[in-house]
Amino acid sequence: MITSRDRDDILISTVIRLIKRRAISNLKNVVGKTHSADIARWFPYLRPNEKSILFNLLVEHGQMGGVMSELNREDRNFFLQESDAAVLVDIFHSMPADDVGDILADLPEEKTQQLLKLIKGKTSEDVEQLLQFQEKTAGYIMTPNFLALTEETTAAAATEQIRELADIEMVFYVYVIDHENQLKGVISLRQLVATKPDTPLKDLMTTRVFSVHPGTPQEEVAHVVSRYNLLAVPVIDDSIKLIGIVTIDDVIDVIRDENTEDMLKMAGTGDVNITSKSILKNTRARLPWLLASFVGGLIAVYVIGIFEVQLDRLAALAAFIPIVIGMGGNIGTQSSTIVVRGLATGEIDLKETWKVLWREIATGASLGCVYGILLGTFAKFRFSKVEIGGLEFAWEFPIVVALAICVNMLIAATIGTLIPMFFKRMQVDPAIATGPFVTTSIDVFGILTYFTIAQLMLF
Repeated sequence: MITSRDRDDILISTVIRLIKRRAISNLKNVVGKTHSADIARWFPYLRPNEKSILFNLLVEHGQMGGVMSELNREDRNFFLQESDAAVLVDIFHSMPADDVGDILADLPEEKTQQLLKLIKGKTSEDVEQLLQFQEKTAGYIMTPNFLALTEETTAAAATEQIRELADIEMVFYVYVIDHENQLKGVISLRQLVATKPDTPLKDLMTTRVFSVHPGTPQEEVAHVVSRYNLLAVPVIDDSIKLIGIVTIDDVIDVIRDENTEDMLKMAGTGDVNITSKSILKNTRARLPWLLASFVGGLIAVYVIGIFEVQLDRLAALAAFIPIVIGMGGNIGTQSSTIVVRGLATGEIDLKETWKVLWREIATGASLGCVYGILLGTFAKFRFSKVEIGGLEFAWEFPIVVALAICVNMLIAATIGTLIPMFFKRMQVDPAIATGPFVTTSIDVFGILTYFTIAQLMLF
């Protein structure tokens, strides 16, 4: 069975062969039958000269607007550098204002202002309005093109206006406003077409409208849309005037970008661009995060050095360091990931800190006991005779490693829970806590705990 990924691979290889052979007429046929999102996926596999050929073909046939919205940042910037301002302006006129604003926001201020002067009409006004808002907010990702009608408008008149307004992006709902443009209610298209033609909108509308403000973070917008199963959410200002809407396609992009960003932060890779092929950029983005792990490792080395005498007297202690530290790191990462995800989705609130902490501590203790028994049993059979200074510790040593892994997993679960909560309370993105900060803390505390227990019971 051929999967969609297999079809994509076949199509990409076909496009590359057509470009190399300069089979432009055949390439036109392929491009004309392919969705813009699929075309955008071709570019990372092409060389710069091959990208230029495909760019020119898309511009010539008026398809670049749709593809531009789907391109990754690196290929999009390549096209922006390759193209004349006049070509860009024509493309921008075929794109939604929010997509144009997103592209211009990545350009230098001088270049942005130059293009804004060339873009005429309503598109320019809409883009300038969007660029006033802070990045990653509802105002920044909203579209100012929406359908809003007054309360006295009849269902028949509303339906007719929908037919006439072809430039409105994704008409999911009809928003009802008063004469001062204040949002009063909302009507779904299904309600509109299923009612009598002479019914005024004020008799149809739902007055309980879920809305957001321009400064609302885009993650919160995504939460509203997800929680209430909306296809679009209106954006209102402080005077309840309707200024735009955020549609489901933009929300999906937000969710995808936020999940990607969180995963990268949790892995300790910073703001690295997945599609970037620059070794220098990737190295620079990841270096600071690895530095935290490096410093933590040096601290762990120092802590082990403190107990050098114990290691000299009982080398078997060193054999269990990796598993004691590793199991602690695993459960710490699990706890922090659960907490970070819960905070991101709103399923965990800071008011529930002690409740969540108790749950993770209990879980860590339970798992620690299970693996403590397993590790202690293994230590008993693997090191059946342990002697220190002529004294035999047949049972003490297995108990030491069992207690060490149990206590370490308990501490790790606690650290993995508290650090994201602390970051959230300090209004710092908690996703960064699951990388070097948690693992480094667990390594240091794990080694200290292990050797402290050994010191108390064996020496």
